[in-house]
Amino acid sequence: MRKGEPMATILILDDRVTNRRILERLAKVLEPEGEVVSFADPLDALDWLDRHTPDLVISDYKMPNLNASQFIERFRDLPGCIDVPVMVITVYEDVDFRYKALEAGATDFLLSPFDHREFKVRVSNLLKLRKQQLIIQARAYDLEQRLAEDHQHMEELRLASQERLRTVIDAVPAMIYAVDRDNRLLFLNSQAAQLAGVSVPSAIGQRAQEVFPSAFGRESEKLDAQIFNGGEEARIYEQLLFRNGHEQVMLATKRPIKGADGSNQNVVTVAFDITERKQAEQELLVAKNQAEEASRSKSEFLANVSHELRTPLNAILGFSDIMKREMLGPIGSPRYREYLRDINGSAGHLLNIIDDILDLSKIDAGQMELCEDPLDLAQLIDDTLILAEGPAAEAGVSLSRRFCAETLPFLGDETKLKRVLLNLLSNGIKFSQPHGKVAVLVEQDKEDCLVLSVEDQGIGMTEAEIKLAVSRFGLVQSAMTRQHQGTGLGLPLLINLTEMHGGTWRIQSERGVGTKVSLRFPAERYLQRRPRIELVK
Repeated sequence: MRKGEPMATILILDDRVTNRRILERLAKVLEPEGEVVSFADPLDALDWLDRHTPDLVISDYKMPNLNASQFIERFRDLPGCIDVPVMVITVYEDVDFRYKALEAGATDFLLSPFDHREFKVRVSNLLKLRKQQLIIQARAYDLEQRLAEDHQHMEELRLASQERLRTVIDAVPAMIYAVDRDNRLLFLNSQAAQLAGVSVPSAIGQRAQEVFPSAFGRESEKLDAQIFNGGEEARIYEQLLFRNGHEQVMLATKRPIKGADGSNQNVVTVAFDITERKQAEQELLVAKNQAEEASRSKSEFLANVSHELRTPLNAILGFSDIMKREMLGPIGSPRYREYLRDINGSAGHLLNIIDDILDLSKIDAGQMELCEDPLDLAQLIDDTLILAEGPAAEAGVSLSRRFCAETLPFLGDETKLKRVLLNLLSNGIKFSQPHGKVAVLVEQDKEDCLVLSVEDQGIGMTEAEIKLAVSRFGLVQSAMTRQHQGTGLGLPLLINLTEMHGGTWRIQSERGVGTKVSLRFPAERYLQRRPRIELVK
């Protein structure tokens, strides 16, 4: 035996003293450091084996009380003895005994009388076999221990991971739960349990409809069944009445969990409480309806008031114009003429304001319509310039126009386009210094769109002032603007009228340099093509 190896224990069983001594002596030669025990009675040997496990058993077949086959059967039932080598010694003629011994679990047999050399070789081989068995058992035990430790470690990691995941899921402000094919809950987070008014342990194993009452539970089971039958995703948008008595609106998403065979084994539901959002949407809808109703009421009020004001204003304008022209005879005092001119101008200004308000109210109410006809744009511009000549002459401002585009004929509302252009000319004249220039320019861009621009050399505006000017009732305040009356409705109105024609607008301005307002109309408003012309007036 090599140093460090455990000593072997050999059990000898023979009812004849001489045979036992021979076997003991031979065993000692093979295992000088080992332990050799011998018994004459198999029952005594079994009693010893209850407390000890040998490494080899050498037994005669014929013995009192038990033969070798009977002994081996009882021996193999003992703990740790299932694979211990057993050598049975029989005479040559006892072939049937050898077979019975082998069937009972004998490892080897030896014919008696036996050769000592053969005995040593066979016993030595059986002891080597036993030692290899013990080594394999020890390694298997170590491996089993390591596997057990690894399994325990993995189980601890799994449980820790599950706990972390549950902590995260419990922190999510949503109800989360999973069901099996019988629609019984496998998992639910604390939010779901709280909303349902149950504890997590008591809910596990129950049907979803039992835990989540009302329409939500029924709809949930219905959609789960659809997913188990091959669906992929479903949504619930349902009002709930939970056991705490609060009515809530939930938005739920369902997802399948697939098994190894690819089929849907479980369904996970994530539902968010959107009650506040739905309430906010409802409140927003009510506010929107109220705002629209208020806007309609405002538009109707402005329209009614404007119509009521137009009648006396028309009378004021008509009679003041007759008196200003002295159509029925001269007026005695020159100052009266000044008063009449102021009355007529103020009434005209007020009428323009009322017209602007009335038009904006119509636009807001969706009642403004275009009366579109083919029109001569060049003639429209010339007619508008004639209307602006009087104010321009009084302000000492010169007017001009230049065409660099196909302008005729053009489809549009002549009255509204003329009003847009006149508004732009009036603003250009109003905010220009004496000897300033205001020009009308018609161009054609790369996309064949017509661009109508009015450019002045007036006081100009900053970016902030432009934003203010295009807002309703937005008045740019400066020393120059304070000299002129205005409501801040002109630019917003012309922008709306331009957009009604499918056009867009752009304002370029620089303080102290001037302003250019460009209106861009789509090419579809051309009724036919003409060669480009350039006219300067």
